[in-house]
Amino acid sequence: MAERSIKTNLIFRIKGWPRTFSLLKGIWFFSKRIALEGFRACGFGYSFGGPRGFFTGLELLDSGICAGRVLLRGQELPKLPSSSLIKQTGHNQNGRQPWPVFWIKMKNARLVGDSLAPLNSYKQVMLEAVYGEEFAATDPSYHYSHLHSPLRLEGGWTSLISRWDSGYYHWFHDALPRLALLGEFPGEIKILIRGPLSPYQRESLEMLGLLERIREIEKNHLIIEDYYFSSPPGMTGCTNPYVVSWLREKFLPHQALIETPGRFFIKRQGKTRGIINQEEIAEYFLSQGWGVIDLETLGFAEQIAWFANAEIIVGEHGGGFSNLVWCRSGTKVLELCADNFLNGCYEGISLCLPLEHRFEVVKADYQNRFTLNPNQVMELIESY
Repeated sequence: MAERSIKTNLIFRIKGWPRTFSLLKGIWFFSKRIALEGFRACGFGYSFGGPRGFFTGLELLDSGICAGRVLLRGQELPKLPSSSLIKQTGHNQNGRQPWPVFWIKMKNARLVGDSLAPLNSYKQVMLEAVYGEEFAATDPSYHYSHLHSPLRLEGGWTSLISRWDSGYYHWFHDALPRLALLGEFPGEIKILIRGPLSPYQRESLEMLGLLERIREIEKNHLIIEDYYFSSPPGMTGCTNPYVVSWLREKFLPHQALIETPGRFFIKRQGKTRGIINQEEIAEYFLSQGWGVIDLETLGFAEQIAWFANAEIIVGEHGGGFSNLVWCRSGTKVLELCADNFLNGCYEGISLCLPLEHRFEVVKADYQNRFTLNPNQVMELIESY
């Protein structure tokens, strides 16, 4: 089971004093920003001080400077329901279209920072690699003090590394879909990934037949002979029919051939958020003939099967709901949400299929934990 780190526990402890936490957080970010801007202003060469602006790969492609192709200039999104979690979050998770999906080939490309974003000879970082104008200035590849000595890689490469490539949701909905354009690249090009590989990453790459083409990398400064940049398929957490369609096409045929309950409750163990009386809720669902599952005990193919065969799914907001992408149209979903941690990404997946997604916002403590009445949960389910 995943356990909270010492750092995470310390942060949550300080959150118990909201004013102190806000003050310390402000001091930390202000001090860090001042230091990084100082390095940027005084930096020299490529290795010291961060980038000093941005360029767009799409303009290079449209002007004919780089070879490549635009697959989508944007995509139509499903209409939000009148009662929408996406609306309540205020994160604009259904409003960042058009978002272009494209690839370009770059010769002797320099990739920098923890996101390994392309940097040009003017020390400008590629805007599309750092998620566009709204988020570019907060990307780790825009903020660094120094780089390692560059590692040169010969031949053809592409990359799945970005600021959002870690964790179950980000792997399947942000990183892996960048391989949808792989068939347009010549030859058996290799793929950069941030290591070490987790079991679900390894299993998914095996399903795609790509595991032998992966190189785990920890360097923050590369020069690549032939770099094929494949753009992130959308802003993280946003409704994305293109990604949902690609994931289903590639992975649904690989679901495990096992019998699974049509109705189940998702447990989350050792996480930063949680249902305080989770065991009580789990016992209640078991008494009603439902299945109860901790998804971290399952392989990836098994997780696909559980969701592909589901009729009703109940659980707290968390990475396990990324698997909603495997569900049949019309599957019923009840997502339980802490009132101080709202995110509509799973409603977005549900809208693309579509699923009968409902959510319940519950008053939570400063650690985003809450208590539920089992009978009230069943009443919500029966009200479908």
